[in-house]
Amino acid sequence: MGNKNTTTEVNSYFLEPVSPTTFLALVVSWTFLGLVSAGLNILVCAMVYFNKKLRTMTNYLVVSLSVSDLLVAIVFVPVYIIDHYAKTIIGGYFVAFILLATVFNLCGVTYERYIALTRPFRYRTIISCQKVSGIIAISWIIPLLLSLLPLAWNTDVKYTIHKVYLAIVLVTCIFIPCTTMVCVYMRLLRVVHRFVLRNKKRTSKGNATGHRAGNDEKAARVFAIVLGMFLLCWLPLIYINICLIFDQNQLVTNELIFISFYTLVLNSILDPVICAFYKKDFREMMRKRLKLKCFSQEQSGLQGKLDSDMALRKVSTRSKNVAEETDVGPKTTTFV
Repeated sequence: MGNKNTTTEVNSYFLEPVSPTTFLALVVSWTFLGLVSAGLNILVCAMVYFNKKLRTMTNYLVVSLSVSDLLVAIVFVPVYIIDHYAKTIIGGYFVAFILLATVFNLCGVTYERYIALTRPFRYRTIISCQKVSGIIAISWIIPLLLSLLPLAWNTDVKYTIHKVYLAIVLVTCIFIPCTTMVCVYMRLLRVVHRFVLRNKKRTSKGNATGHRAGNDEKAARVFAIVLGMFLLCWLPLIYINICLIFDQNQLVTNELIFISFYTLVLNSILDPVICAFYKKDFREMMRKRLKLKCFSQEQSGLQGKLDSDMALRKVSTRSKNVAEETDVGPKTTTFV
């Protein structure tokens, strides 16, 4: 009976019983992934904060996206774990908030890239600091309001209005925006690729137009990869919500719930990795920092070697002086 009670205590979220040993292994892996995600996203935010060259309109939106990923690591993971032992009231709201905030932040990045690549000469006029601030504010305020809206009917999943709410949110805030972003990135990549090919000769002659277009194409490709990873990683959770809307709970298994959580945390890890290793300005800044660190280590090592050489020279000089003094000094005379 004791084992049964212990098992049911940690299964408030799962559809089928999970043994404490299995759940403990899951908690350890989730905690490790959460720490990795937190470290990487803090690194991205710190790089933008401490390096003026990275403080661009694009990277401000990247930081906003990294904050949503950081919340997955430092808030959602602990809440998800605690939710199995003592049912919390914020778990479902927070999942909805993070999902919608990520979608809205991706929409903001897509809009910024669309203006940068289709209207480059008007970019500074359209994408101002005030507009970026407004985009970031909207990307957080609207998801917060939408995620808290079910409180109006006490979040009773049996109510028809709750199912209507889920259907509307999934269609208008997830499916339509994601489909639109996929179409936009496909169009942008085609347009910029043609532009790069047309300006290759200019680049070889020293004209910066083709080079700048190539950088814009790489930036668009980076965010297209981020969008693709988002769609793949959030797909299991979206599928679970669709099943709940149509009362098809039998299609949702514990394995699918496990997968949805792992992919959710994995997405928060992939976003900073993609930015750090594929976005040119981040990659160059990291390379510069690593070179400076290696150079300082080499300088310190060289300085230590020089110091040791100087010390050896001083010792050898002193020993020579002592030897000369003993050779040249006064000799004792013997009287016969």
